[in-house]
Amino acid sequence: MSNILLNQLADDFAKLLLAGKVEEAADKYWATDVCILKPAPAKGDEPIQITGFVAARETLSIWLSHNKMEDISIDGPFITGNQFALFIDMQIVDLVSGKRRDFAEIATFIILDNKIIEERFFY
Repeated sequence: MSNILLNQLADDFAKLLLAGKVEEAADKYWATDVCILKPAPAKGDEPIQITGFVAARETLSIWLSHNKMEDISIDGPFITGNQFALFIDMQIVDLVSGKRRDFAEIATFIILDNKIIEERFFY
């Protein structure tokens, strides 16, 4: 993948996230065999790994049905090779309780054939 195409993909993906269009970004850019890696939910637990578009999309939809992202800011994309990273800050609102919390993460993405094959989150 040329750097120009990767830059365009990374920029568009970041713009969709910034606009709160997380599902649209996933539908547009996730590969069918995408792998999502997240930190363990609690100390001593194993990290979370979700494999495949259907499982990842279902997990995302469930999360979005319980949470709302607001006040999103993104630094990046920072690109190297076939990868890019985003520094993401936001407020997450629990849709049941209305409780708000600040949240920050670093997200890295590996691209193959113009699709995201891996997302890895650090928070």
